[in-house]
Amino acid sequence: MKTRWISLFLGMVLLLSLSVPVSAVQTEEPEEQETEETSEPEGQEEGPETPCGMTLVTDRHIPYLYGSGGAFPNFNPWRNVTRAEAAQMLFRLLPETPELTVTYEDVPEGAWYAEAVRAMGSLGVMRAGEELFQSGEEITRGEFVRCVASFFPLETGARLFPDVPADSPDAPYILSARAAGWVQGSGDGLFHPDDAITRAQAAVLLNRALGRSGDQDYISAVHPAFYLDVPPDSWFYADVLEASVAHDWDGSGGQERWTSHTARTDTPAEGFHVVNGWLYWYSETKGDILRNTQVGGLPLNAAGRFTSGNAELDRRLRDIVLSETSEGMTREEMLRALYLFVRDTKDFKYRKRPTYAMGASDFMEADALLLLETGRGNCYCYASVFWYLARWAGYDAVIYSGLVGRNASPHSWVEIEFDGVYYIFDAELEMSYLRKGRTDVDLYKFLDADNNWRYVRP
Repeated sequence: MKTRWISLFLGMVLLLSLSVPVSAVQTEEPEEQETEETSEPEGQEEGPETPCGMTLVTDRHIPYLYGSGGAFPNFNPWRNVTRAEAAQMLFRLLPETPELTVTYEDVPEGAWYAEAVRAMGSLGVMRAGEELFQSGEEITRGEFVRCVASFFPLETGARLFPDVPADSPDAPYILSARAAGWVQGSGDGLFHPDDAITRAQAAVLLNRALGRSGDQDYISAVHPAFYLDVPPDSWFYADVLEASVAHDWDGSGGQERWTSHTARTDTPAEGFHVVNGWLYWYSETKGDILRNTQVGGLPLNAAGRFTSGNAELDRRLRDIVLSETSEGMTREEMLRALYLFVRDTKDFKYRKRPTYAMGASDFMEADALLLLETGRGNCYCYASVFWYLARWAGYDAVIYSGLVGRNASPHSWVEIEFDGVYYIFDAELEMSYLRKGRTDVDLYKFLDADNNWRYVRP
């Protein structure tokens, strides 16, 4: 009888153990990682098991996303993240490199992302069991959340988003991320798991998962970094700096406070700079470019770029700047190159047109577009194009509708101030003399001290 009761008790224990649900994420016990000879990496506390068997570094706020580098870097916040880039982000946050047990047929050994994707594959985080990694493919929101959540214990207690199927392989991870507060529904209450994720969105989500938040007070006071395409008033500004700037921090007050950071090595000088065909003003005080303002007579838009106010004209002017100038030029060398373009280009031909009244000041946009679009125009058109190009190079140029010559002919030209003196720039009139064989006429930075040319300003 005693033996029968023991057998019945053991049977009940076995039945109860089989009734415990198996995790949808991990069906096997991970191999024991710690032995008497090994220990947890410094700064990483042993905690609940994660789906991939490893946790990301959270105590050291190392950068895991980078800008383009140089004095005027871009972050490309709206660019979609590729699978290779996602792997590299997570790889930078690993406490140690895992044993690399997998390879992919489409990942060259020397590729910049090769070690990262092999690590993610070996951990079972990305493309586990696949022959191809498809590194250039844009990663979806669902896959990215699954990758990040693989490094944290899965949580429950939240409801799935309506557009996330319960049988999706990403569902347990998205559910865990929502329970942990990393992700929220969009305005329509959906998650959109099949949409691509941008670099800005990835930085925000990953910072939340890591428990990191940019110290806005420190960033505003110290200006540890700036990006041409990340305005300080953007919703992701602090997260981008948190993700891309190495810094020390203190969380003793319950909120992250930066105590120091790794300083930039390439800082621009105060003033105007032409970068990739656009004109910006860098402020040393702000540690950033100026936006939505005016410097002298030059308006800067929300992106910090000088603008004519006409998108089509801006496009055409920038194309000229890119084709006629180079990065190593000084601003005055750029000015000379742009003047010679207006004077010498075979694309422009003089065409007589009606003149404007003395002192007219509202013709520049229309006349510049006319010459750039048709290749035909008069002195007002030539002067307008050069006026815009000179301003594009950072010169607060002035354009005139006045008179010239003994006959006091209606005419237009540009003047630019150097050291308190205004000089004449008259590309159209010099062009007309050149075409008549007169090579002795130089109206670039011309000072009519004796009033021989009789320029009459309004």
